Amino acid sequence: MPPPLGMLPHGTWSPVKVVMLVVLVLLGPGLRQVHALRCFSCSVTASSGDKNCISDPSSVEGQSVVNCNRKYCTIQRQELIDPPGKLNTFLRSCEESPLYLNDVIDDPTFRTYYRSCSSDLCNSGDGMETAGGLSGLDAGASENLLVPGLAASSQRRPPPYFTGMSLAMLAAVVSWRTCFGLIFQ
Repeated sequence: MPPPLGMLPHGTWSPVKVVMLVVLVLLGPGLRQVHALRCFSCSVTASSGDKNCISDPSSVEGQSVVNCNRKYCTIQRQELIDPPGKLNTFLRSCEESPLYLNDVIDDPTFRTYYRSCSSDLCNSGDGMETAGGLSGLDAGASENLLVPGLAASSQRRPPPYFTGMSLAMLAAVVSWRTCFGLIFQ
């Protein structure tokens, strides 16, 4: 029977250290440094807000730049249809999954411009033009693109039984139970 926890001879590894080491070894490669996206953040309505938000967001009073832990910097510009071009609302923000990435939607009352981008301070435009800083597929994400593939590619494979996290949990349980002598009694 192993000695009680905390009574191990000097220089031996405690069960807690072993479990922590196993978890770090298994999960360590998956850990990565996260960089927050910096976005302009301000809003204007027809009757309130700092109008610099529309043309010069860096000069808006208060905190006009935010550290965003989401995927996109966004602009949403809403104008009246009648009279044409009259601004109703204007919003700079950051979002994980915007309603539209880069699109213009008209309804009987409003024309709404949706702009999204994915690099620091890329939501600096007036919202009428497509926002800069898009990369890869983001640039055409508001359009549908059909790509032919192989028939077998539509079949999904089942997930593996032992992922990194499940192996770490299994190692922790086995190590814990072994240290307390509960497996072979």
